[in-house]
Amino acid sequence: MEPRIDLLPYTGVDHDYFETHGHRPVNEDDFIDAVRRIVRRHGKATNGSRTWDLGRRGVWVQCMPSDATLPAQGWKIHVSSVVTTARVVLAITAAVLVSDGIPFKFAADATMLGHINGKRWPRGGSGKFITIYPRHVGEFRRVLDDLHASLSGYAGPYVLTDRRYRDSLVLHYRYGGIRGEPRIGSDGRSEWMLTRPDGSLEPDARQPCFRLPDWLRDPFPDGDDASSPGALGGGRFRVRHALSFSAAGGVYVADDLDEGRRVIIKEARPYIGGHDAATVTLRKEFRLLRLLAPLGVAPRPVAHFREWEHTFLVEEYLEGDTLRHWLGRRYPWIKTRATRADVKAFLDDVCKVMGHLATTIQRVHDVGVSIGDLSFHNCIVAADGRVRIIDLEACIEDGLDTTLDLRTPGFASAAPRRRTHAEACAEDAYAFGANLLAAMMPINAMLPLDRDAAARFAHRMVRDMGYPVEIGEVILGLMADDPTRRPRPANAMRCLRDAVEHLDGGNPPVPHRGGPYLPACDPAPELFRFIDERAAEARPDRYVPAGAEIFQSHPWGVAHGAAGILHAYLRGRRSPPEGLVDYLLAGTRSARQRGTNLAGGDSGIAWVLYDAGKTGEATDLLRQSSSFDGEPHGLHDGRAGWGLARVKAWYETADGVFLRDAIGAGDAVLAAAMEDPAGYRWPAGGRQPVGLAYGASGIALFLLHLHLVTGEPKYIRGAHEALRYDFAQRRLNPDGDPTWPLQVGHGTVTPYLRCGTAGVVAVAARMLAVTGDVRYRDMVMAADADLFRPHAISPGRFDGLAGIGEVLLDLAVYLPDRASIYRREAHRVASGIEPFLVRRPGGLAVPGAELVRLSCDFATGSAGVAAFFDRLWRGGAASFMLDEHMPSVAYASIAAA
Repeated sequence: MEPRIDLLPYTGVDHDYFETHGHRPVNEDDFIDAVRRIVRRHGKATNGSRTWDLGRRGVWVQCMPSDATLPAQGWKIHVSSVVTTARVVLAITAAVLVSDGIPFKFAADATMLGHINGKRWPRGGSGKFITIYPRHVGEFRRVLDDLHASLSGYAGPYVLTDRRYRDSLVLHYRYGGIRGEPRIGSDGRSEWMLTRPDGSLEPDARQPCFRLPDWLRDPFPDGDDASSPGALGGGRFRVRHALSFSAAGGVYVADDLDEGRRVIIKEARPYIGGHDAATVTLRKEFRLLRLLAPLGVAPRPVAHFREWEHTFLVEEYLEGDTLRHWLGRRYPWIKTRATRADVKAFLDDVCKVMGHLATTIQRVHDVGVSIGDLSFHNCIVAADGRVRIIDLEACIEDGLDTTLDLRTPGFASAAPRRRTHAEACAEDAYAFGANLLAAMMPINAMLPLDRDAAARFAHRMVRDMGYPVEIGEVILGLMADDPTRRPRPANAMRCLRDAVEHLDGGNPPVPHRGGPYLPACDPAPELFRFIDERAAEARPDRYVPAGAEIFQSHPWGVAHGAAGILHAYLRGRRSPPEGLVDYLLAGTRSARQRGTNLAGGDSGIAWVLYDAGKTGEATDLLRQSSSFDGEPHGLHDGRAGWGLARVKAWYETADGVFLRDAIGAGDAVLAAAMEDPAGYRWPAGGRQPVGLAYGASGIALFLLHLHLVTGEPKYIRGAHEALRYDFAQRRLNPDGDPTWPLQVGHGTVTPYLRCGTAGVVAVAARMLAVTGDVRYRDMVMAADADLFRPHAISPGRFDGLAGIGEVLLDLAVYLPDRASIYRREAHRVASGIEPFLVRRPGGLAVPGAELVRLSCDFATGSAGVAAFFDRLWRGGAASFMLDEHMPSVAYASIAAA
């Protein structure tokens, strides 16, 4: 399965697009010029022949002597520093290293170091200012000794992957890869490896804890080591498990052994987010919790103490759900057969809970405190509907505290001025309105991209769900640009309660289900125009702005790269941007490994090149990856997709080698299947994925097509058993219809294409077309209602509305007697995408993963959404399904569509 990616590190550079910090311009005055001077002064070897090269690589500037030969792996030294003394620490360190000809790298400027030392930086890289590459263990020991004496008295964050050297507050070390080549996975992602003494490989684990390979001993066995807490507060608090981690510290659930109760412990590490920002903020939070304790609006404080170098705040454990999760179980739009009674019951509950929140806010304001960061993540709803606020880092006591720039995107105004208590209270009113918007539809993350989205979604939910008009007016009033126009939350809730009390209930369906069928508009031309504009700015690391995954693999794949863009243009019979094909071909000729799978690697790239008429290039590309070893087995990420691409190549070239490879892949897949009472399954990494992309449904699709080209019964039997297993994993949605989890045992169910109902139903429809077995029609008919939904929290293809719409168009082909129903529902899905579209000067854009940045890629962004609209209005076959090679009757229906 594709690993979940932390998006935060990719949102700190560009307001509109995911971007790496390595692409940000740097200020050479901060660090680079100083190192240049040191190199000129100290950089000559005794014979005067050594030269040094300073070159930027992403976040880092590498400083390499001409005669350096780096080992593949070895002991590394990391130097940390607070920003205020970083220039001095770097100068001292560089002078020592340059004199001895030792290679190193350092953060490119002070802003970069501020991010590295910040709360949101990935914990595995937190605090790493300078990295030093000793050439052998003797040099490693000597450099540590020299720097220990030279950097005495300086301070910096603890480097969590390392062990601290003696009593230094800036020196850390670990054993890891230096010059070794990474292993490239089937998805094109790099995994750094270490070579054991016997020549075998093991992962170079870079988790935020010190790990020593079992074939080495620590040169300094008495070194300091930071670890997650077990018992704290002199043994009073016993940690049970962690809720979350950031570079600033963890949040833990613990037992208070003195009082016999459950508590929450918050941790602050020194030197993160500023010299002492995390610890100062935690101390302030403890003070404010004590101030608010008599009001019952926040957790009661229990203790505040320092242990080792970290500071801890202990507070009451609150029973209940975050407001986000409370809403997520109640939204009426997640029901496909919602009634007006469902809407009335939901809004009654919302009025109760949000009324309590409004009262809480007013009580906090009355004691001279403003909240500052108020989102549905940090409000706890108790079983009786009472709401209390957690995470008070951004709170301000009037006349005592200074403003902190801590806010949740989408829950703060464009210019949250908080110079006075009145202005701070007005900002809290805006945040209350944003939470009301989230109670209608949780699209807040896209508001920094498009403030007008709030009005679009408020009006759409009033129209589609039958919410009272006043709810949109209340939300937009609270979120007004002018702070003086925002009503108090308590006054806004009185208006809203009056409107909800007069709302009609009963069993009639909500308006979008009972109203007339309205065809959606066709924004595809404007979506493709925006992609054209971005393609004119193509870069070596990405063809167009894409999901953050692009920076962890390469820029040529289907899901997030150039191949997916080209596919979207070709499927809609559009002319691709000038240079796109050449960009893709240049990528296939590069020495860089791209992986072999369908979604991100060479299998998918070759598929698209065949469709582009580049038969020779596509064939050569597939021949370069003529084997697939080991796991995974799924369609997007593994052997099934690799094999399906060979079936595609055989159709395109009639080359028996490709058919032989596909058969070998099919046999290997069947041999790896685990027999289960429910059917065949293929575990992956200790988990059992479900659905099209990674689960048995996608494998069934491959085996189905292998049966079509070989006639072998074992493949259609395998396809049946695979789909039977996935179908058995169904659960029930709020209306009692089947829906599917991401994996066996996972609590989340979805209707989407990659993982969820749409992907399973898509394969069942094709099994029906090939076999004529009415059981597959029954499968489709049992589950298709889960796709009759115009509302979801994402517009994208893989995990959003566009993918649901694609499968509805599939069903219109494979169940022609219900084609009018499925096309009507596809238009309703398309209508639900419309509010997500963001107007930009170059056309219409689409917010990608979690709605936080715009994306043009096929999986999450404009290309996938535009391809759906093209198919809706202009016809065409499904993507990467080989429908054109289905039985002739089915294909005739596809062509007609």
